[in-house]
Amino acid sequence: MFKQTILFLISAMAALAGPPLVCHRIDIGTAQSLPWRNVDGWDGVDSKYNLQNLASDTLRLLEVKTPLKVRMETLRRAAIYSARTEGLADKVSAQLLQRTKRNEAEPMMWFDAGYFAEAVRQTGFIYRYDMLSAADRKAWIQRGEKPNVDGRPLIEKAIRLGGKGLEPVLAMAEEYRQADLKFQSAKSAALK
Repeated sequence: MFKQTILFLISAMAALAGPPLVCHRIDIGTAQSLPWRNVDGWDGVDSKYNLQNLASDTLRLLEVKTPLKVRMETLRRAAIYSARTEGLADKVSAQLLQRTKRNEAEPMMWFDAGYFAEAVRQTGFIYRYDMLSAADRKAWIQRGEKPNVDGRPLIEKAIRLGGKGLEPVLAMAEEYRQADLKFQSAKSAALK
């Protein structure tokens, strides 16, 4: 019982901090990334940004030489932008996955596809944890109602291919990933 209580408290504390792949901004200094407003908190979307360019801009910014921190912040921003527009996460994800087929031996291409998938998964928690204003809540598309691409095997492949420093990133995704899988399982069971 004590162990279960401790696990519950740890999970509750993590929930209050918010999903790490979405809620924890990464300091990239002056490195180029997707447009973003400098605000307190996790959501700095620029309403003037043309979302039609999200997929192409994201891929353009994620060159092989792009540092890991810049990759993660760019993908975090892309996930948040795509959470408000129907089909946008699927479009970005599809293009990231197509890129892995053209560059099968490049670990960071696999990482990008996996990290984006897990960040999108975590945007569903933003909705579930009621971290949005009433207006934003209505517009939020990613509600965690269906699993997106499974990012874990993609990140694991990046590690197997020699990607450096990716193990801690996979661990950051895992807690919320497991919570999402449990949520989906419980939801399916309730519908039966």
